Amino acid sequence: MNIPASWRRLTLAGGLLAIWAGSAVVRLEAQLVPVPEATADQAWAELKDDTYDQRGHFTAGVNRLSGRLDEQIRVLRAKRAGMTADLKDWDFAMKDVDDARSMLTSRMTELSQANTPETWLAARDNIGDAWKRAEAAVDKMNTTVTS
Repeated sequence: MNIPASWRRLTLAGGLLAIWAGSAVVRLEAQLVPVPEATADQAWAELKDDTYDQRGHFTAGVNRLSGRLDEQIRVLRAKRAGMTADLKDWDFAMKDVDDARSMLTSRMTELSQANTPETWLAARDNIGDAWKRAEAAVDKMNTTVTS
């Protein structure tokens, strides 16, 4: 079979292009850097100005924050389980974390019952206060009690 020279050159060029593109992808993959998870402040900042019309986005975000808090509490409880020293200060500080968690849960319930823009905005702001309290309590545990 006699293939015209122009077709052979085109096939060769296509093969070279494929090789070059493949190596470019490999170089790009090597340069990828994992994106860190948003900090608690960043995560809240993405939600704090949501409007009543964005309540689905807000609720999903608050559920993620709530899950993050639950994970932080799980880690703290696991750490406590391995501690042997005097645990009085630990337990006292952990009570603040548990109280803050309860407050957040209560405020989430209030949010789910808000059915007007005004009541929803008030509930949103209350969740913000509860979230900040919970994060402060966890930060206190991580910086003072667990050190």
